[in-house]
Amino acid sequence: MKAFDVLAEFLLSRQPISDPVERLGEETVMSAAGRLVARLRKDWVYDLLADLAGQRPLRGVLMGLGSFFRKESIPIFINALIEDEARLTAEAILRGFGNVARKALLAAALDEGDNPRSESESHLRKRRSALALLLETGLPRGYWPRVRSLIDDHDHQIALLACRACLNCGTATDMTRMPARLSELQLTAGWFDRGHIQELLSRCSACAQISRDSVPRARQGSSPVNA
Repeated sequence: MKAFDVLAEFLLSRQPISDPVERLGEETVMSAAGRLVARLRKDWVYDLLADLAGQRPLRGVLMGLGSFFRKESIPIFINALIEDEARLTAEAILRGFGNVARKALLAAALDEGDNPRSESESHLRKRRSALALLLETGLPRGYWPRVRSLIDDHDHQIALLACRACLNCGTATDMTRMPARLSELQLTAGWFDRGHIQELLSRCSACAQISRDSVPRARQGSSPVNA
C-alpha cells in the first residue's frame, strides 16, 4: 500500500517542465505510475487519473483510467483520439466499451468544429478514428440518417468511410448516387485510397446487378397463372 501511496503522491505533485528532454522522462514515469496506481480501484484514483488524462492523455494514464470502464470517462478517450501518441491506446479502450460508446463516437464523427473550412489535421484524425470505430462496432440503421451527410464530407477518408457504411445501411436512393460520388473521390485520391474506392465501386456494381435481377423475378411471381 505504501508503494501505491508514493505513486499517488508523485502524480499529485506534478509540475510543469519546460525542458523537452526532462519533460519526456517525467511523462514516461507518469505514464507507468498511472497504469500501476489504477490497481488500487479507489474512487479517488479514478478521479486523479481522469484529471491527468484530461490535461495530458499519456498512454499509461489512459490505460489505468480505462481499466475502470466507467461510462463517464468515454469523452476523455474520445478527446485523446486527437493525439498521435495516444490514439491507438484510446481506440483500444473505446473498443472495449463496445455499444456503450456509440453515441459519443457518432457525435465526434459529426463534429467539424467551429470552422469546418479550417479544420485542423489533428481534429480530422479524431473524426476519422471515431467514424472508423463506430463502423467497426456495427452502425445501427437508426444512425444512418445522420451519417449520410458525411458522404459529402470535405475530407476524403471520412467520405469513403461513409460510402462504405452506405453499402450496409443506405437506402436505394443513396445507393444510386454512390458510383458518381466514388468516381469523384477517385479523381484526387492517393494510391492507397484508390484501392478502397475500386473495392467499393465493385460492390456497388454487384448490388446494382442483384437489384436488376430481382425485378424480373418479382414481376414473374406476380403474373397470373394460365389455366
